[in-house]
Amino acid sequence: MWSWINAAVDLVSLYPAGAMAAVFLAAIIEAVAVLGILIPGTPILMAVAGAAAMAGQPMVPLLVLSVIGAVIGDFVSFWFGQRFSIRLCGYWPFSRRPALMANAGRFFERYGTYSVALCRFVPVLRSTVPLVAGMAGMCRRRFVMANVASAFVWAPLHIYPAKMAGMSLSRLEDGQWQAAAVWGAILLVCCAMGWAIHRAIMTHMRSSAAGHAPGVDIERIQAVAGCHEQPVAETAAEAQVGAAFRQGNVADG
Repeated sequence: MWSWINAAVDLVSLYPAGAMAAVFLAAIIEAVAVLGILIPGTPILMAVAGAAAMAGQPMVPLLVLSVIGAVIGDFVSFWFGQRFSIRLCGYWPFSRRPALMANAGRFFERYGTYSVALCRFVPVLRSTVPLVAGMAGMCRRRFVMANVASAFVWAPLHIYPAKMAGMSLSRLEDGQWQAAAVWGAILLVCCAMGWAIHRAIMTHMRSSAAGHAPGVDIERIQAVAGCHEQPVAETAAEAQVGAAFRQGNVADG
């Protein structure tokens, strides 16, 4: 195991710019719809940050890049939601897994603008709720404010626990068991708190999903958003796709 860890640390030491690029791209990927579901951006970001800590690299550049990447990723998802609106539900993977959009829609209905900030801390929702916010026509200024504010919280909550993990491994390798135990204990407390919050949110989402039809109720989420900005108008062909998808949801229900 140590050979793999030391190889990663050496790689980060030799190519610090590459490590910063990896953190930046991982933060973007984690927040972009579909990519965030398929590619584990958070583990990549934390692994690189942990290796950088072991290599003695400063955390501030990684922190800044992760904030910027998270903001960009969420805004890309928001733009896609504005551009394609309800017809996104007819595209893969949402056509195969309508619960992805349905859960995001219910989360947005419940928390409104705050959902954009809260979703960043919930896997899957962090890349689908911005889509729904765009579909609903949420005011861009309100979205950007929630997006940026949550990124400033999300980034440290991932970069610094990764630093703790890296420092713990570094002390452990050096034989400093007490220091390693302290860093490890702090990391475990952070992970336990994150897990408890995530479990509470997911339990609530599953209970609220009972009795609801799959798909997104575009009129309801537009009412929540206040319809400050309307999504791009559909073409006739795209409107037919959206109508067919909604009819299919009704038939399934």
